Amino acid sequence: MSFRAISKLHFIPPKQKVNTAYYIDEILAKSCLDTLRRTKNNGSVWEMKMVPNMSKVVFRQDGVPAHTPKMTQGWCKENLPNYWEKTQWPGNSPDLNPIENLWGYLQEELNKKEPQKLFRT
Repeated sequence: MSFRAISKLHFIPPKQKVNTAYYIDEILAKSCLDTLRRTKNNGSVWEMKMVPNMSKVVFRQDGVPAHTPKMTQGWCKENLPNYWEKTQWPGNSPDLNPIENLWGYLQEELNKKEPQKLFRT
C-alpha cells in the first residue's frame, strides 16, 4: 500500500505452505512486481501507480520465515527499489508500519459480509 494506491490481495490456497520458493515466485515476482510496474496516474486505487517517483519507495518486510532466507533477501535486493533489510527497520514501530493499522479496518468490513467460500477443495 502507499499513500495513493493499494495492491490486490494475494489469496493463499488452503494447505499451501508459504515457503521461500512460493513467496518469491507467486507473491514477489507476480503480485508485487505487477503492482510496482503500474503506470496509470488516474483511475481506481487498484490501477494507479503506487507513487509518482519509484526512487523514493522503501520496500520492507518483517521477520516471517519466508522473508528472511538469503534467497529471498537476494531477490529483493536485485528487484525492488530501496529494499531495506529487517535490521534496517526499527522494531515495534506501528507508526512506521502502516499496514498494521489496516487489519482492524479490514476485519470490520469482513464481519459485515456473509461468509463465503473463497476456494473449493
